Amino acid sequence: MKIIVENTVCLNTGDAAILLAIRHILRTVAGDSLRFFVFDSQPEVAARLYPKKDYPDLEFHKLLSETLFRYPSGSGVKDRLKPHYNRLVHKVLRNFGSDSLLGRAFFKESDRRSLDIYQNADLVVTTGGTYLVENYNLERRLNQFRLDAAIGKDPVFFTQSLGPFNKSYNRHELSPIFDRSPLILLRDERSRHHIADMVKDPGKCHVVADAVFALADTDGIGKRFASAQPPAQTGRVAISVRHWNYVNDGQDGMRRYIDSVREIATILVRDHGKQVTFVSTCQGVPEYAHDDSKTARKIVAELDPEIARNVSVDASFHTPEQLMALVKGFDFVVATRMHMMIMSLCVGTPVLPIAYEFKTKEVAKRTGVADLLLDIDTVTPPEAAEKLGRFVGKLEDYRRTILQAVLEEHASAMSAAELLKPLMAKASAQIARDVGKRGEQYPARLGEDRHEDEGKPVVEA
Repeated sequence: MKIIVENTVCLNTGDAAILLAIRHILRTVAGDSLRFFVFDSQPEVAARLYPKKDYPDLEFHKLLSETLFRYPSGSGVKDRLKPHYNRLVHKVLRNFGSDSLLGRAFFKESDRRSLDIYQNADLVVTTGGTYLVENYNLERRLNQFRLDAAIGKDPVFFTQSLGPFNKSYNRHELSPIFDRSPLILLRDERSRHHIADMVKDPGKCHVVADAVFALADTDGIGKRFASAQPPAQTGRVAISVRHWNYVNDGQDGMRRYIDSVREIATILVRDHGKQVTFVSTCQGVPEYAHDDSKTARKIVAELDPEIARNVSVDASFHTPEQLMALVKGFDFVVATRMHMMIMSLCVGTPVLPIAYEFKTKEVAKRTGVADLLLDIDTVTPPEAAEKLGRFVGKLEDYRRTILQAVLEEHASAMSAAELLKPLMAKASAQIARDVGKRGEQYPARLGEDRHEDEGKPVVEA
C-alpha cells in the first residue's frame, strides 16, 4: 500500500518524529508492507539524514507546491506575473493532466513522476504539526492542497494545532479544503474551536494527542510508574532553547527569555550541582534555516565562568531515536521546543516547559505541569527561578503525574488508528490514472482566482 505524507520538514527532528509516528500508527492498521512517499521541502537533505539503509520504506521527494509553482521575491514585473503563472499551472493540471501535450510543456519529467506517485497513492496524509497558523504565510500550503484537489486526492489531516484564522482570505481558501478531507485530527480543543465554523461535518474532527506520543516507551514507563523507588539521579539536565521571531516586545522579549534561561542554568549548576547540556530538535543541519545551538551558545557565553565550566552545548544533529535515547539519561529537561518536550516524556523524563505557542500550553495541561509552565512572552528570571524551585522540590510527585499522563497520551495518539481503519479499508491500488478526468470529477472549489501575496517567507515551527 502506498502512502503519501506531504508538507514535511524533516530537517527538523520534531517534524521527523511526527513522520515516524504516522508510520507507526498506520503500520498498526495495515502492517509493515506500507511504502511511504514523503514530500518534503528539502528532500535531498532529508534522504541523507534518513538513509534507505536505515529507513527502507521511506522515499523522499520535493514538495510539489514548491517545484511546480513560482513565488515572488520582490515587486518587479516577473514577480507580479508569478501568481498568474501559478493559476495557469493549476488549470492545466486540473483540465488536461500532466501527460497531455500541454502538461508536458509545463511539467518537467521529475514533476511528472511525482504526480504519477500521487495518482497511484492509496492515501494522502498532510503531516501533523503547526504550519497552519497565521504567523506564517500559508500560500505554499494552500497551493499544495489545490494540487491535491486537482489530482482528486483528499488528504487526511494528521494531528494539528491550527488557527485561529482571522484573515478572510485564509478562511475562504481553507474551508473547502477542510470540507473535502475525510478525517481531521487535532491536538487540542482550542484548534477544533478554531475551525468549528469552517467545517460542515464536525463529526470528522477528532481531538487526539500529538502523534509523537505514539512512540512512547510504554513498557519502560509502566515499570517506572509501578516502582516505588525513584530512579537514580544522573546529575545531568538538558535545556532546549530557540530563537522566536514573534515574541512579545521583540528584541526586549528575547532578551528577557535568554536571561531567564541563563538564570535556570545558573541555579541548576550552583544550587543543585547539575551538569547542564543544551540540546534541541533543530540543530546540526547547515541546510536548515534554524539552529537552536546558536541561541544556546549565546546563553552559555554570558554565564559566569564558574558556572560555564559545567555547561555544554551539544550542537549535533540527532534523529528522533537518537534524541530519545540521549534524553533518557537526564534527570529532567527544560524544553522550549514542544517536540523536545514530547520526546523526553516518551522515555519517561520529566519536563519543565517553556511555551512559545499555545500548542505547548495544551500539552502542559494534559501532562499535569500547567502550573509550572513558563511563557516566552512573559517569563522573567525571578519567575523562572521560582518555578524551577517548585519543580525540583517536588520532582518525584511531578514525575508520577507525568508518567501516568504519558501512558494516557500514548493511548490517545494510538486511537487515531481506529479512526483511520475505515479509510485504509477503502484504499485501493486501482486509483484512476487520468489526472484530468479525476480533476473534473472532483472540482477543486478552492477560489483559484484569489491568491494572497506569495512573496512573504514561509517560516516553519
